[in-house]
Amino acid sequence: MTKASSTNPTTPGTPIQSKIEAAMKRFHEEERWESIFLFSPEGLLMASQRTATAYDEENLLEFAFSLIDAVKLLEDDLLVKEITARGRNGKILIFRYFHAWEDELILAAVVSGKKGYRRALTRLVKLIQSLG
Repeated sequence: MTKASSTNPTTPGTPIQSKIEAAMKRFHEEERWESIFLFSPEGLLMASQRTATAYDEENLLEFAFSLIDAVKLLEDDLLVKEITARGRNGKILIFRYFHAWEDELILAAVVSGKKGYRRALTRLVKLIQSLG
């Protein structure tokens, strides 16, 4: 694989997981992201990018599903797009729920709290959606 194809998620012939992870790597290199995980609705890890002090994807996934269940308790038809939790240390845990490839996917990310993370997360979601 050439350097160009490893960093360009739109290169033809590259598997979708590699394309997503290349895009995640670019976002991760912005130094605002600590970890990014993409989960299927069944809870399978589809792609990830993380630092050496990575967060446990199983705990993030369990938390993501428990949040969905908690929201369903409030209202049956409530469609959740994003849930965030802010820590005292400035870090933000984000769960973005979105539709792609005829499924509802979950993007879990830990960010440092710098401005612009929502815009960047939306760009990543749109890129993932365009790959299907």
